[in-house]
Amino acid sequence: MGPVSYGRKVNNAAGSTTSREEEIAFRILEQVLGVSIFLADAGAGNNKPDGAWTYPGGERRRGIVEVTSPPDKKLMSRWAQAKRDGLSQSESGSIPPRIGELHQVCAELLAAAWALDNIAKLRAEPADERHLFLFGRSHRVQSYFCRLSDTYEDGSFESVLDLVLPDGITDLWCRGRARREEPWGTRVWVARFQAGVGWNRYVADIDERHLPSPNASLADDRLDPQLRAPRDRSI
Repeated sequence: MGPVSYGRKVNNAAGSTTSREEEIAFRILEQVLGVSIFLADAGAGNNKPDGAWTYPGGERRRGIVEVTSPPDKKLMSRWAQAKRDGLSQSESGSIPPRIGELHQVCAELLAAAWALDNIAKLRAEPADERHLFLFGRSHRVQSYFCRLSDTYEDGSFESVLDLVLPDGITDLWCRGRARREEPWGTRVWVARFQAGVGWNRYVADIDERHLPSPNASLADDRLDPQLRAPRDRSI
């Protein structure tokens, strides 16, 4: 699996679209939860969670989500330089296997400063459900997310212990591996830990034409930009 191609973050004013990673997360949540998500931070800069929705039905339960990833500016800078130089984008070093410790990996990520900032943003917003959706920028982090979301079609199985989510957070999502499906599709595996329920794994299908272009400094766009039609979620 190649590096995650993060789209440019835009100021979500009226009429704007999501960033690429936000749109991927929103479409996964919409397929799993059966909801329609709009931009909760439209016109509010970075002070609000990324997305919000109301469940259908009489109870009108409200959910919100923040989409984020462990920051790795040095790695992104190296990958951007590699693209400019026409070289492959790679990482050096080894990945600790952490067998039987995937729950601890998640706990360590949630305790990091970047995660606490996003958790605080979710807590500050009134909602019945608060979801944190994580991407992995590096292969190291992404390898753990791939294992968390693996559906183990080969018959193997890796047990993952339950988490203790931060107060006020109801759901944690980890985006795992992705596989291209010609001509426009991408199949994405995702893990979800839900407070009071436990772990679940899902597979979602995403049409590349509905996504913003990847970050041009990290990856070439394999699609004619004129074919792209991301949804306006600001309304």
